Amino acid sequence: MMGARPCAIAVLLAWSLIAGTLGQLSDDQPPQDSLSPPTPASPIAAGEKQFRVVYEWNVLDFAFENEDERAHALYGGHYIPKNVLISDCKPYANRLYLTIPRMLPGVPATLGYVVRPENNGRTDPEIVPFPSWEMNERGNCSALQFVQGVAVDKHGIMWVVDSGRTETLTRGKEHVVCPPKLLLLDLKRNGTVVLRYSFPESVVPAGNNYLNKIVVDDAFGGFGYITDNSGADPGIVVFSRRLIRSWKVRENNSMRAARNAVRFAVNGTELNFSIHIDSIALGPYYNPNLSPDQPAPDALVSNQNFERNVYYSPLSSYHLYSLPASLLRDPEFNARATPRDILEAVVDYGQKPSQTDGMFMDNRGVLYYGLLGEHAIARWDSYQPFTAKNQQTIAKDAAYIQWVDSMGIDHEGYLYVVVNRLHNFVAGRLNPAEVNFRILRAKTGALSYVYTPDNLFNTDGKFLYTGASGEPFADNGLVYQYEGTTPASSRLAAAGILGAAASGAERSIGGAVGVLVVLGASIVRRLGAW
Repeated sequence: MMGARPCAIAVLLAWSLIAGTLGQLSDDQPPQDSLSPPTPASPIAAGEKQFRVVYEWNVLDFAFENEDERAHALYGGHYIPKNVLISDCKPYANRLYLTIPRMLPGVPATLGYVVRPENNGRTDPEIVPFPSWEMNERGNCSALQFVQGVAVDKHGIMWVVDSGRTETLTRGKEHVVCPPKLLLLDLKRNGTVVLRYSFPESVVPAGNNYLNKIVVDDAFGGFGYITDNSGADPGIVVFSRRLIRSWKVRENNSMRAARNAVRFAVNGTELNFSIHIDSIALGPYYNPNLSPDQPAPDALVSNQNFERNVYYSPLSSYHLYSLPASLLRDPEFNARATPRDILEAVVDYGQKPSQTDGMFMDNRGVLYYGLLGEHAIARWDSYQPFTAKNQQTIAKDAAYIQWVDSMGIDHEGYLYVVVNRLHNFVAGRLNPAEVNFRILRAKTGALSYVYTPDNLFNTDGKFLYTGASGEPFADNGLVYQYEGTTPASSRLAAAGILGAAASGAERSIGGAVGVLVVLGASIVRRLGAW
């Protein structure tokens, strides 16, 4: 084993403070010699634009009420610019919502927003605390303490994960320990709290957790799938909005750091990170009883025929894994399941060229993910095998892409990517004279996974379609019923309010509402672009 340089040791110690005890490692295989390198950096697809920098900051600032308030915060240590880092970014309407985890002292707010680039005259805008300064008060356990991951569902509800622990990069210093919680904020009502839930100690311990990223699933009243990469007890925390209940799914082989993937380099900085399950994404619906390449003779029967995959990866791993969403959603199964039961449900898709922190799925089943050691952003069509050939690098730049932390897609089809030099931040090596934080953007023509039209089946086998563009078409609801036994001989009976599109299946599939869904292959095979 090669000797670690001082900066690598410092980074390892710093990150171990974030995640707690490093805990057990899993065995993983290094990339094989036959794994070909990704394709060169290129536009995302023909006719689509490359990534552009829309925001960049040397250090991050906040929209204080006035200069006296800023001066008071600086003097009192409530705002220490070099200690502030953005982690997650989720666009909604005219805003980009940002998370600012309190890893170090001097972070005045842990959740905020900036206005979208088209309506912002600055490339380094001040962050506006959200929902308010009061809701970001450090030490107030009713307020937000440490937010790293958020998700916005198709109803405009933001799911906010709060670990409850602050100053996680410090050792032996005063820090806040509040009960970890989940808040649901209504973005249409300027962040009104619609649900507040504290996780039980048996699921998420207050003093030893690291709730990281979250994806949301509309099924059965709404679920959140949250990664906890704490050293002692990593896993996927599941929250049911209908049951107001949570539980944790654990699997040591796929959710723990891999021994061969803890060492890598970013821009020449050697790292030694033993970080467990981190990135997570939710795929489109499919029929698990059918081959993806074969037609579905009885496509729309009931909800029981449909499945979604929850994709995930430890940060310290080359592999991409998944579990069925139905398994995660079942508290009774998870209460009685043995480790072998969970392991048998895990799918190992194979290897990526490097470690990944941020990933995001669009509504066409395309997964976007960062490659930390490659200074790159890649994509994979989840309808295709996870081979080196099908993993396409769409952006690569050692100067601009240093640590992809998170991603999000807006209602216009723009993919936003947070790049934050986290490797330098945890080692205390950020240079305020340089650009340290960037938000990149590229047009993909897709929407967020939450707007996937094929995720709206009810238990009667009906398909509720709310419009390919999401919120602007939320009132134009259509219900389709599958009436035949084969796609070639059957029809859809349509009832709705969208004029010509409601007159028959043929017109609705290719007409005014755009392409809906092909009743064949994996049920949700797309027909052209949305």
